[in-house]
Amino acid sequence: MRMNKLGAELSVNVIIIAIIALVVLVVLFAVFTGRMAIWNKGVNALQKQCPDGRIVDKMSDCSGLATPITYKDSSGNIVTKYCCTK
Repeated sequence: MRMNKLGAELSVNVIIIAIIALVVLVVLFAVFTGRMAIWNKGVNALQKQCPDGRIVDKMSDCSGLATPITYKDSSGNIVTKYCCTK
């Protein structure tokens, strides 16, 4: 009796590719959820500084009073947004 080696090699290759794909997905998930937590933290901080208005990028987007909010983003850059109140 002869065994079909091609069939055995194919299943091992599929298992190896599946393991590599699973590791890549786990790493991407860990990176993405970590970044999302940082982003949510920044958004929550802005909402605390502007509880009764809306936050925009440009002062000209406000129809009423615009209060500047300056903060550091996750990269360390200083960013200014505006809290629009009526």
